[in-house]
Amino acid sequence: MRMTTFLEQTSDPAQWRNSPGYDLGPSSEAGPAAAIGSVAEESASANLTGGNVAFIGAIQRNRRTALLTQVVEAEILPRLALARSAAASQSNATATPTTKDDTGELVRLLLGREPEGAVAFIDLLRRRGVTTASLYLGILTQAARLLGELWNDDRCDFTQVTISVGRLQQIVRALSPNFQVAAVNHPYPETVLLLPAPGEQHTFGLVILSEFFQREGWHVAGGPASTSADAADLVRDNWVDVAGFSIGSASRLEGLGGIIRTLRRVSRNRDISIMIGGPLFLLHPDLVARVGADVGARDAQSAVRQATSILALRTAAD
Repeated sequence: MRMTTFLEQTSDPAQWRNSPGYDLGPSSEAGPAAAIGSVAEESASANLTGGNVAFIGAIQRNRRTALLTQVVEAEILPRLALARSAAASQSNATATPTTKDDTGELVRLLLGREPEGAVAFIDLLRRRGVTTASLYLGILTQAARLLGELWNDDRCDFTQVTISVGRLQQIVRALSPNFQVAAVNHPYPETVLLLPAPGEQHTFGLVILSEFFQREGWHVAGGPASTSADAADLVRDNWVDVAGFSIGSASRLEGLGGIIRTLRRVSRNRDISIMIGGPLFLLHPDLVARVGADVGARDAQSAVRQATSILALRTAAD
């Protein structure tokens, strides 16, 4: 199955077809570890006899060590440094925060008849000095959460919430080019698959999460419309480093645990890492162990840091 990029489910076709990393390509399916694996293949195919075995074996071990060191220095350590610097810069960027009243006003405009009001309000916040990262992690995420609460309390119907969340996604698309100006480019980007827990309706957080992973140089696949069957096919046919799930309702726990077990069983990458997040995880961090995940993340920034760190540890252990 061809790997669906996240942009296919959240952007206009002309935008995602021209985006970097639209197709995995053969060089990115196995990631940086492919170079190390090739050494083992060379060793297995070599015709070694007599006293040459120890000498050649030492050369191969030295070469493997050198390649591993090169991968860690060229790929892993720079990403950890970038993640730390991004976290520091974004924490400084919240010097002009939005307020609860701002969130309420944005939701009121999102629920209005015309979409221009919400867009104009976001432009006003930017002129006040609120950064794109702060908008992503703050008012836009909070607005999506408030819309979910209004729906759960029967103060909005499904159609109103769907239209309003769609408007939020349009705002993210408009902000994205500015946010991705500082995006990192890697010759062998890791791949993260982002999707909701089976049956989950709260999916806007995945859109924000995608923005941060793309900015740090990851190839982002999946999307809010991805299904469990899609996910199983994708990890079976493509190399996926991390699968991230969003969950907002306790009624989705059984399905989430089931798809996590399925992904581990069928994944082409036998060491695939599983991450969870979303409104329910924020209330119950112990869900990581209950559903069989590896790690949980409270927001998009911590998700990128967690994913980068876990891959660095696994690479160093190989």
